[in-house]
Amino acid sequence: MLAFHHGAHAILPLGVTIPTPTFEPVYDATLLVVPNISQNLVAGPFGERAFIGFLGGNLTDYATGALEGQIIAGFGGEFGLVSSNGMFYTDVALAVQWTDDQKYGFFRVQGIGELGNSTYATSYTYFWEHSRLETDSTTRQNLVDDVLLISIVVDTENSPSNETIAYFRLFMKNSTNPSITP
Repeated sequence: MLAFHHGAHAILPLGVTIPTPTFEPVYDATLLVVPNISQNLVAGPFGERAFIGFLGGNLTDYATGALEGQIIAGFGGEFGLVSSNGMFYTDVALAVQWTDDQKYGFFRVQGIGELGNSTYATSYTYFWEHSRLETDSTTRQNLVDDVLLISIVVDTENSPSNETIAYFRLFMKNSTNPSITP
């Protein structure tokens, strides 16, 4: 029988292992977004909504730097929330056309970060939730079926006046799943 006490800390039973997830980098991306992203905010009941369009970009292999895909301009974007507590809740959708097989990949990620002079956000995507990567590229099905993490940094200080440069790195979980052993 399980006993629950208010204020008590959980103790894992013998045979239950919950490993700390670890991730390995897979892709790096340079993403061009509309200029002056802080001016693309609309007041709302919970803070300011961000409406940020994508102008294109490149997706490269993390290890080799080889071009893996092109980020499609005008497709997707950022529909986030800068809350009254200053946190930036991201909701990003983007499309990539892979260079080797010309197939498309569709990323949908949600996360949290801060919006300011050095904007950053960390977004988690799981294939079994509403955040995910979808693609029919046969060489990337391992990404469809795994836990992904995307970390995004927006470089507002070094961007040209007519666009803003954002960088993100895609990570794939490389550790085991939690398990119960007899």
